[in-house]
Amino acid sequence: MTSKSFYEWAEVVAQEKNLSLEDVMSKVATALKKACALEGFTGEIEVEFNYEKKEIKITEFKYVVSEIDPEGPVGQITLEEAKLIKERVKVGSVIKTRIKIEKHIGRKGASQFKQVFSQGLKELGRKRAYEFFKEHEDEMITARVVRVLDDAYILSIGLDYDAYMPKKEALPNETLVTGENTKVYITKVEETGKGPKVYVSRKHVGIVKRLFEMAVPEIADGTIEIVAMARDAGYRTKIGVRSTNPNVEAKGACVGLQGARIKQINQALNDERIDIFVWNDDPVQLIAQSISPAKALSVLVYPELKQALIIVPDMQYSLAIGKAGQNARLASQVTGWKIDIKDESTAYREKIKFKINVL
Repeated sequence: MTSKSFYEWAEVVAQEKNLSLEDVMSKVATALKKACALEGFTGEIEVEFNYEKKEIKITEFKYVVSEIDPEGPVGQITLEEAKLIKERVKVGSVIKTRIKIEKHIGRKGASQFKQVFSQGLKELGRKRAYEFFKEHEDEMITARVVRVLDDAYILSIGLDYDAYMPKKEALPNETLVTGENTKVYITKVEETGKGPKVYVSRKHVGIVKRLFEMAVPEIADGTIEIVAMARDAGYRTKIGVRSTNPNVEAKGACVGLQGARIKQINQALNDERIDIFVWNDDPVQLIAQSISPAKALSVLVYPELKQALIIVPDMQYSLAIGKAGQNARLASQVTGWKIDIKDESTAYREKIKFKINVL
């Protein structure tokens, strides 16, 4: 193979593997050095590339020394050995030999080149994949289910890599099937000798944020800010949002025309319920909004304890508490306040003094 052919072939490999030509050629250089060594070149091998002319220059260097130093550079030869190659040499001389690929590298060297280069490509692929997935840590990607195990899903996540997602990281009320595409969140990426180990989840609260960023342009561009989120994966998420533009209504933008945007997010999460409320710096209004869709009459706050008591109409009590206390629990998590809820009749019976202070 000529130097020009090497370049053309390397360009194709780089394109197919999504690698830089320079990285591929660095592995070519390593493999050529190994091939030359196997073909009997015992000196120091230097490989130079001329990208403009598509040339590869391979040179062997032998250093003439009075005595071989076991810890010295590669390519040392004694003066006696050197004189067998070139008569007019002395200690300190450097003997250079130009190595031509098509002339000096035979079948044995070619086999060695192929083996070393293939290993080098795998190393580049692993490095490229690790860098790619590390850049996408804490991001959402689309994965394809390639295998379903008893306790996990094997997902194709790109760059010829699969991720192992335990079923406990899937939503509790969903069953993924082979060939199905699904959104997953990359929680962590580790570098291993066999390539990146990518941890993915559908339960992580971050996937909800990324879905909102994808579905709501105003969130992606910063017009609407997601202030806080709390999630009971597969069942319910609460999300507090606020607008940085007085002309943009935060909740309406997130819901979309006829609910189109929120439906898109619901579908990606297997119809998980999502409560959107407008964040407020006033703790009374914030806490009242957090129990949406329930309506509050009054909120009593105790800032020193960061606790609050919400009074709701009798007919709203079950809705405010939610199934197994879910709505109240998520409201507490998303606001950071400890919340207690009482219906209006109980508040009067317990002689709790309150006034309607919710907008």
